[in-house]
Amino acid sequence: MKTLASKANAAPIAKIALLVGLLLATATFVLEASTRSSKPPTTNRVEGVALQWFAQMRTGQIDRTQLTPEFSKQLSDNSVRQMAQYLKNHDYGVAPLRSEVVQQRKIGEQTFYVVELVFPRGDATSLLFGFNLQGKITGISLLSMAGD
Repeated sequence: MKTLASKANAAPIAKIALLVGLLLATATFVLEASTRSSKPPTTNRVEGVALQWFAQMRTGQIDRTQLTPEFSKQLSDNSVRQMAQYLKNHDYGVAPLRSEVVQQRKIGEQTFYVVELVFPRGDATSLLFGFNLQGKITGISLLSMAGD
């Protein structure tokens, strides 16, 4: 099993973490101005979205209809291609076995979910998803990569 925390890999990990953090996490603070009252997505839906998002990221293609307009603007096609390449370069070409919401918190008009993706080799990756009241994704942030 690869260990991503080695010194040789520290610089690339820091670079991709910064890239992902800048491009994906900034949208978690965007609040929708809608007054329409809705319920946040269920944990089952969030787990499905996480698996779908990871599968799409592996191919470098994402479904922008699931994103808020603000997040879609921040998530460039180039950043999606770079993340797909990173996943391929670091042996994340295998689909996760499952996903699990391990934490949920509502702040203002957004609900945040920490989702753990578990891979066949036994390691996991944690992602933070933000959803607005309409169920659109306001941001996705990589919290940890498998092996961290």
